[in-house]
Amino acid sequence: MKNLYTSILTIFLLAGCTKTPDIRSVITKLELSKRQLPADGQSSVELSVILDSKASSDRRSVIFSASAGSFSSGNDKVTAKAEFDNGVLVAKATLKAPFEPGTIMVTVQPEFDSPITEFVLTDSITATFSEAATITLNPSSFGIGSNHLNEIQLTARIRNIDKRNVSKGVNVLLEDSLVTGGPALGSFRDRQTMTADSSKVSAWYSAAMYPIGTAIRIRATVLDKDLQKTGISDAITITVNL
Repeated sequence: MKNLYTSILTIFLLAGCTKTPDIRSVITKLELSKRQLPADGQSSVELSVILDSKASSDRRSVIFSASAGSFSSGNDKVTAKAEFDNGVLVAKATLKAPFEPGTIMVTVQPEFDSPITEFVLTDSITATFSEAATITLNPSSFGIGSNHLNEIQLTARIRNIDKRNVSKGVNVLLEDSLVTGGPALGSFRDRQTMTADSSKVSAWYSAAMYPIGTAIRIRATVLDKDLQKTGISDAITITVNL
């Protein structure tokens, strides 16, 4: 009977002395290929994390997540399986920049369920405002009817200095004038003149009453943060033909 009591006591002691796993025995060393990138919806940063080389095959997947931007899946999180790279077990993911500037919090944790929150590694990336450098204005047609007979669609694409997208919130002013001088007094409808997640702005335009052959110039100008005109602009000429 004494031996039975001793065995039971030993089992309880061993159960109570279970060691809490160290995060370094699961995942470690979250690395970022860069800590700053433009908020252009196109630039990207590579994320990687090293796993214990002795991890079993069913525990080699990790979940990367981000507070902004998107992974290749198009979502704010992605599951990646670690593979050996030069003898090191590494899991990788690519995060695409958002269109809004700010701090992006990135985290990585094992895919398997664990009550140990210390298994989560966190770091941050700064998404900076992607400023306009050029604008290109295009009409759906270079001919238009007189007296608001029809409309053409105007689309302007804005690019940064690297010919990539600009951030959300860039404002553009659309204006019309007669090539011979003076205001054209046309009508802009359904103006979408602040960039969102496409680096484009648009509007519909119809001309006032003018004789056939009248040339109208439409100009798109990027505005600064105070909504004042900048030197970044483009213009097209359309002709009344109906």
